[in-house]
Amino acid sequence: MPGKDVDLVVIGAGLSGCALVAALRQRGWCGTIQILEAGRGPGGRCATRRRRDAPLWRLDHGSPTLSFQVEPSGPLRELITSLENRGVVRVDHDPVVGLDHHGDVVEAPDHPLLRGPRWRGIPTMATVVEALLADGGKDVDACFGERVQTLSRVEESWVFPGGLRAERLVLSGTLLAHPRSLAMLGWQDVPLRQAVPHGHDPVLDEALAWIAGLNASIRWNLMLEFPAVELDPFPRQIWLTPQAQQQFGVERLVLQRQQQGRLGLVLHGLDDGALITPKTQPHLLTVQEQRLLSVLPELLRPWPSLQRLASSAHSLGVMRWGAAQPLDQGMSKALQWCNQARVGFCGDWIAGSGFGMAEGALQSSIDLAELIAP
Repeated sequence: MPGKDVDLVVIGAGLSGCALVAALRQRGWCGTIQILEAGRGPGGRCATRRRRDAPLWRLDHGSPTLSFQVEPSGPLRELITSLENRGVVRVDHDPVVGLDHHGDVVEAPDHPLLRGPRWRGIPTMATVVEALLADGGKDVDACFGERVQTLSRVEESWVFPGGLRAERLVLSGTLLAHPRSLAMLGWQDVPLRQAVPHGHDPVLDEALAWIAGLNASIRWNLMLEFPAVELDPFPRQIWLTPQAQQQFGVERLVLQRQQQGRLGLVLHGLDDGALITPKTQPHLLTVQEQRLLSVLPELLRPWPSLQRLASSAHSLGVMRWGAAQPLDQGMSKALQWCNQARVGFCGDWIAGSGFGMAEGALQSSIDLAELIAP
């Protein structure tokens, strides 16, 4: 972690974190920004899996599209239009079908992620966050492979290991503010609560109390490579009906064409409630991989050419999304910026149109930028 003073540290280089950087620059804010991201590159749930043994391989293993509840307007419309004009996204009209508990193709189920307009990153979803990050300009430094595990506030500055100091802090996810981090990461206390004592910032106290009650769905996403497949009219997404989801433990399958006729496929597996800790995680990843592989042939029955190749599909591993989609209701926008502690929040878990979607993540970043740079 770099040892320097900056105006703002953003933890997380997912969609909302990178959109915040772009929104601040759009508003003319010229402060220095340091992004700290645990992954190997930007993306978060818009991440794209690459492979050293296949340089052209690109597989979107999180969200396959930017989903909206309604047509964007105002600054959000301007952002999407800018991305469209640069060839970063296109409107998604790729076919989506449903699959019922008998294994038959039906109409796609009524799901919030499918009701409104959608955009797809070109050529991948990671392209979107890369473009937003680039909009931040030369005064944005991004460090990858940096898993922040502690937070400290000293003399009105946020201090990180290695000597990094920041006047402001933004969390684009809830991990460092949510009690779920305790069991999953073996911590003794919520890092943000440790850094700022109760009573120092009433707005932060209210935000932390709300975050503690936040629930989110979990997904176990199995990534597969299929050998060369004929160019059959496969759907882009296969959504299981609610009864089928309960039967198979899978939400949907997402298909993505690769070079030389190969095919990437991602099974979005549902969680079974098993407690995950640093000790249990490796075992649970193996269990989920085996479970998802076992149901794959039956899910592909309507597409015989794919079903025949299921046994020869190469597993690229499982990605666990611990907060795949927020549930219940979002945190009030009034709690997004805690001025006394100089800490803010953005993400799809903030209340408003598009809650739980890319729309909500992008809008929360635009709103937070207005609070930081009024």
